[in-house]
Amino acid sequence: MSYNGLAKDIVRLVGGEQNVSSLVHCATRLRFKLKDRTKADKATLENLNGVLSVVESGGQFQVVVGSHVADVYKEITKTANVGAAADPSDEPKGSIGARIFEVISRSFSPLLGALAGAGMLKALLTILTMTGVLSAESGTYFILSAAGNAVFYFLPIFLGITLATKLGANPYVGGTIGAALLEPNFTSLLAAAKSTDFIGIPVILMDYSSSVFPVFISVSIYAVLEKFLKKIIHKDLQMFLVPMLSIAIIVPLTVIAFGPFGVNVGNAIGAAIDFLSTKSGILTGAVVGAGWTFLTLF
Repeated sequence: MSYNGLAKDIVRLVGGEQNVSSLVHCATRLRFKLKDRTKADKATLENLNGVLSVVESGGQFQVVVGSHVADVYKEITKTANVGAAADPSDEPKGSIGARIFEVISRSFSPLLGALAGAGMLKALLTILTMTGVLSAESGTYFILSAAGNAVFYFLPIFLGITLATKLGANPYVGGTIGAALLEPNFTSLLAAAKSTDFIGIPVILMDYSSSVFPVFISVSIYAVLEKFLKKIIHKDLQMFLVPMLSIAIIVPLTVIAFGPFGVNVGNAIGAAIDFLSTKSGILTGAVVGAGWTFLTLF
């Protein structure tokens, strides 16, 4: 298949590059933000060879092309002036709910390959140990286990980077906020006690490895804080003062409030599903099915 030809046809049928505010892709879909939806020819696109389907969701015009989406995206960005960095000033904003889900999905999209690869590696290790091919006490197992576990354990760091990027904040400060929750000096406090204090304010200690909610809350607040700080701090001082103040403010707020709240929300969802599963499989299926889109994102 000619990805170049397919790319040109897709851009033409969504209304041309002048109708595209931004474009990103996930594992199987090209996710367009269009200035004028009426200019897109959805029916023709759906019948285009190489396009599996077209979905309009979350304020996005999504063209499903399958596992070769990265190749098609690459050709589109070569031949048309579109992409994630395109000017979004005149794109429709959509509802608050749609915008929230868009932020969540775009934060996870760059990580899908790493998450899928690591998950499959963990599954392979399980099979190898169950069949006796590989000992769970061997060095080989521990090295491969580290490779499979890393992206999940350090998920707060990766999400800090991708979420801050989506929100227009410094991605490496976002990653630093996530990393602070996993830093050895902080995690070592868990071994000694269940709580500590920060300038006299009680801090409930929790394990933030593999967590999602705490970093989403903290980095979202950081993005707002960064914009505020840039308005009040002189440009010559912003390079070091804005990151310093952001980290010094957000990390303590996270471990004092955002983190425990986020962890408790995640635990509550898990506990609720466990409780329902012990009472009724049918009810569990209905509830989980109804919330599947939300649960899949998290």
